[in-house]
Amino acid sequence: MLEAVIFDMDGVIMDSEPIHYETEFEILKRFGVTEYPIEEHAKYVGMRTRDLWDGHITKYGLDATSEELTVEGDEAYIGALKENDFKPIAGLIDLLQRIKSGNIKMIVASSASRENIKLVLDKFAISDFFEGYVSSQDVKKTKPNPDIFLLAAKTLEVNPENCVVIEDAKHGVQAAVSAGMKCIGYRNQNSGNQDLSKADIILDSHDDIDLKLLEELTIDVLKH
Repeated sequence: MLEAVIFDMDGVIMDSEPIHYETEFEILKRFGVTEYPIEEHAKYVGMRTRDLWDGHITKYGLDATSEELTVEGDEAYIGALKENDFKPIAGLIDLLQRIKSGNIKMIVASSASRENIKLVLDKFAISDFFEGYVSSQDVKKTKPNPDIFLLAAKTLEVNPENCVVIEDAKHGVQAAVSAGMKCIGYRNQNSGNQDLSKADIILDSHDDIDLKLLEELTIDVLKH
């Protein structure tokens, strides 16, 4: 039985990975890094920013702490969001309206900061579609661990097995599966070559998601 749909944010609600990549590269340049392949960024898609900077400090020998770089990166990213006219991913608004028409609960569960999530939802004027949001700041273990999705289900007072997660990243899909939830792998080309094979179904467009599909997922009609 379908009770709730849980949305990742980056790459599902907003095509934000190119912005993350650009702001990260600008910071790396300050430390003399002249090459930053998009594949390096893609390894961390779906994970919290601090994990990304921990990896970059090791790989590039950066003379800074992950805490410092996380703050700098978040400030640069939020500044870019405020200064530019970004749009939600194609088909998102219609998808939200379809789910709302079925009186199904919705919530955002993102590795982004609470400030970042609120900014995006307010910018797109879609906050009212959701019961709220949970962030990596609200859990001890982040994606690919299931904690954030289990917290989302607890917040909505629904059973994890009756939830469908929409994710664009390997780490997010693994988190959803580990939480005992069904998962739609949304293939976003700007999120890199993500392995979504553990998702229950993989789609290329929000237009392909409707209430019938969501309900079927929670009653195991669809298989790989």
